[in-house]
Amino acid sequence: MKRCLSFLLSLVFILSCLIMAGCGGNKKENGSQPTSQQTAANEESAASLFAKGKKIEGLSFDYSMTSKDAVMSGKMWIEGEKVKSESTAEGKKTITIIDGSAFYTYYPDENTAMKMALEKQDNQQSVNPFEYSADVDTAPDKYEILETTVYDGVKCKVIAVTSADGKETTKMWVREDYGIPVRLEVTGADGNKMVIEYKNMTVGKQPANTFQLPAGVAVTDMSEMLNNLPKVPGAGQ
Repeated sequence: MKRCLSFLLSLVFILSCLIMAGCGGNKKENGSQPTSQQTAANEESAASLFAKGKKIEGLSFDYSMTSKDAVMSGKMWIEGEKVKSESTAEGKKTITIIDGSAFYTYYPDENTAMKMALEKQDNQQSVNPFEYSADVDTAPDKYEILETTVYDGVKCKVIAVTSADGKETTKMWVREDYGIPVRLEVTGADGNKMVIEYKNMTVGKQPANTFQLPAGVAVTDMSEMLNNLPKVPGAGQ
């Protein structure tokens, strides 16, 4: 039962929380706040800036997410629809993998894994920086470029975006060279702020075995177990 709960929490994390580099590329962040420079007169548009990110084949990075109620950190690898995330909680390492068709929760210490069929959800949110940039409406009146900022020696543009209902604001530090956000500050309607940072980024195709379970792992298919549960009379199909 505890393992199933852990699996479900991991599923929620990868599909509705999370998921994958500091603005200094392969340089480590020094923890200092960005320093600003005067914005250039001919500012690059958000559309052209984010278009650079769409050309990136793969990406790996360390991530951290800090909010009023929680602190989360780990490492992530991305290539196309494939995602791998590694985190440690209470001294126990958990690895989640989306290989494009299925979702796995892998426990290295036990050499076991749980598998579930992956169903795409239009409203899913992630700590994946590509998804944040994809969600930005790049119409000129939908965002504001606040400044050009040097973040650990690399230029970023700080872009402010307000949600359609006006209740949530997001500031993104977007790398000028790669066109992806590497720092986000999200402020909700209640005034609480969430900060997400991506550090130690490596750009390029990921090793072929990145999104595969090691040989010999005992896999439990949760999809089959759920399909075999008794049908509840009157329940929707």
